[in-house]
Amino acid sequence: MDDRIARIQAKLAALPTTEKASLGPVLTEPQVSEFEDAHGIQLPQEFRQFVTRIGHGGYGPTYGLLPKERWVSGAARAKDGRLTEPFPIVPDLEISTRPDVRGRLAHSFPGTITVVHRGCSDLTLLVITGQGRGRLVEVNSEGFFPPRFHADSDFLSWYERWLDFVLAGHRDLTWFADQMAGDEAELVATLLDDALATRRRAAAYTFITYPSPSTSLPGVLTQALATEPLPAVRETILRALASQGEYGRNLLATAFADPIPDVRSLAAVLMTTPTPQGRQLSTLLRQALNDHLEIEQHHSVRETIQRMLDHSH
Repeated sequence: MDDRIARIQAKLAALPTTEKASLGPVLTEPQVSEFEDAHGIQLPQEFRQFVTRIGHGGYGPTYGLLPKERWVSGAARAKDGRLTEPFPIVPDLEISTRPDVRGRLAHSFPGTITVVHRGCSDLTLLVITGQGRGRLVEVNSEGFFPPRFHADSDFLSWYERWLDFVLAGHRDLTWFADQMAGDEAELVATLLDDALATRRRAAAYTFITYPSPSTSLPGVLTQALATEPLPAVRETILRALASQGEYGRNLLATAFADPIPDVRSLAAVLMTTPTPQGRQLSTLLRQALNDHLEIEQHHSVRETIQRMLDHSH
């Protein structure tokens, strides 16, 4: 048996009662085999161990884990035979921020089962067939964003990370799908040195909600911002910087040297802080925006800066 089974059981027991962390009863081997035989597949071993040794449906990210009856139902249902077709997206090859216009994955995702319905048309799928077998992938059944894989290697790693985030007190669990496991040192190493852009972005996303970061983290994020080649990752680093409080926001002006207008515009927006009374802008950052407005050449960035100045107090 995988050692993670015992760890997950212990962490479930350690959760506060306010979490209401209840799972449905485990599935029997005949019940799992019946599902597999009906669809001509074998479930990934880690997921199989979870549902036969820990629980079936219930406590988990967003609205919780779906029961077996809903693995192949709903907007992303896999029709008879479709579980044997490979899921066509290869993990970790690219980062895309555009809507999914390919059309071939509209409403139905071959080679997957649905494990979490995150609301509206957002779903978390487990890949059963294809190069991503065993991995979790985030999709939107209406194509509002392209499929993106979770950083976790398999279902047990994914679920244990969820428990770790809850126990550690991450500030906002709505970012969970885009984040990854690791302590601060591990995440920094990933952000600075990992060859995969998807993992660098996941590390940056994790710092947005990371509990009790060190005082040196904003400086490290600024270093990563200066060396990161991919604009989509730089944008996430900016969000992580902005989440580090006043010191982090004060460092956002370094992004005004970025060659990509969208990155410069995002830096301007993140310098302001949303409040119930409207956006707030410190005197220091207002001066930084005014100074850059005098030299900024791109019209969209100028418009963004002026809007932030006009609508912040």
